[in-house]
Amino acid sequence: MSIIKQILSTFILTYTCTTLGLLFTLPSSTIKLFSSENTPLNRVMTQSEISLMGSISSASTLIVTPFCGYLLDILGRKRALIILFSPQLLAWILLVTIKRVEGVICAMSLCGLGGCVFPIIPVYINEFCEPSIRGALSSSGIIFHGIGMLLSYGIGGIVDYSTLNYIGLSLAFIGMVLFFFLKESPLYLMRKGLDKEAAKSIAYYKGLQIDSIEVITHLENLRQLIKTSDIKLNDIPEMESLNPETKATWKNVSIFKFFGNSPSSRRAFTVLLVLLTTCVFQGLAVVQVYAEPLFATAVPSMSSTLSSVLFGLTIIISGFVEAVLVEAIGRRALLIGSSLVTGLLCLILGTQIQFQWGPGWLTAGFIYIYAMTYTFGAGSVPYVLMGEIFLPQIKSFASTFIFEWSYFCIFLMLFMFNPLFNAYGLGPIFFIFAGFSFFTTTFAYLYLPETKQMSVDVIQKKFLERKIFK
Repeated sequence: MSIIKQILSTFILTYTCTTLGLLFTLPSSTIKLFSSENTPLNRVMTQSEISLMGSISSASTLIVTPFCGYLLDILGRKRALIILFSPQLLAWILLVTIKRVEGVICAMSLCGLGGCVFPIIPVYINEFCEPSIRGALSSSGIIFHGIGMLLSYGIGGIVDYSTLNYIGLSLAFIGMVLFFFLKESPLYLMRKGLDKEAAKSIAYYKGLQIDSIEVITHLENLRQLIKTSDIKLNDIPEMESLNPETKATWKNVSIFKFFGNSPSSRRAFTVLLVLLTTCVFQGLAVVQVYAEPLFATAVPSMSSTLSSVLFGLTIIISGFVEAVLVEAIGRRALLIGSSLVTGLLCLILGTQIQFQWGPGWLTAGFIYIYAMTYTFGAGSVPYVLMGEIFLPQIKSFASTFIFEWSYFCIFLMLFMFNPLFNAYGLGPIFFIFAGFSFFTTTFAYLYLPETKQMSVDVIQKKFLERKIFK
């Protein structure tokens, strides 16, 4: 029963990724429409406005992400998600009511504000899930994001623009209602001194009675974890401070002072920051946002709508496979292996698109396999790590900062895509993706420890080891 409750709660959280995926990839099915004389808007979009429509959702995320950590710590996971999901709902309302170029660009900027749910979801899931399913459920957001993409590609090629907007609005409204069935994170409640409420939350997610020994033990474990993260780090060595049995003077430490005195936290932060940056520049976001025009260029003999729908299905299926692989073979091995294969595929794709040495269906096949290997590793593993490797005192700050940086990188990549595409073509762009894929492989091999089914204090100790790959 406990597993079922945790899965259902995860479904509610990741459902928001569906509506976000639908809205994020809206440019893919509307670029041709908005740039034609048959546009439903007040005028035809310019090329600059089309580039802005595709990239502004990533840029606007930068505005609100710095406040995510504050919202998580002050309001809690549940209320923070409700607030950050609201821009999605407002964006669909704007698309339904205002048929102007400025309205569409504004709606896409609101999409970016709503995108801030991504760093919260794995943190939230990690705080109520059993360790045995934590990785699979934390990475399930990619599956639901893929479902939203599939809806955008499929419905966008069938129904008219107004109907698509009403469908998106209905799905977003359902998501807002579902939030009210969630329970707050036990860890957040404990950090606020709400022990009784935390016990109720633990009992709910574990399917136990509130006075059971399992609930009491879990409460004590959370209490020790919070103490470990709040220790006065100047008083004891790093390795000793990670020991729950340590007896020392406890006091709250500022985030920056914590980083200054915690080598393990600095290393974990640096490794994840570099990995998420290189993973973003492996390039799948470009294919997601510009799927239809990209497939029309790469595979002109095949319907771009059909190609995009198959691409969305590929992402969904890959997400389910990744959820199994991340627990079966571990985070580190999955990221290293998938990034290596992604790099090889990008090299092959680049030469195929540039020199057309094979038939068009081969290009489509390589793109689908590339999407799969990216999803297995770069598209999901960093977000699983985000919920696992940080101590509670800095988890909110570190996760939101890294997530904001990743969206800045996505914005740069999307904004630069059209100029690079027009100047050099599609083939050389995949060569760039290949370079970042190979860098990810090397960096993860050298600096990323395995975190599968490990507690945060054990993970932190691994970051302190000189040789972290053994």
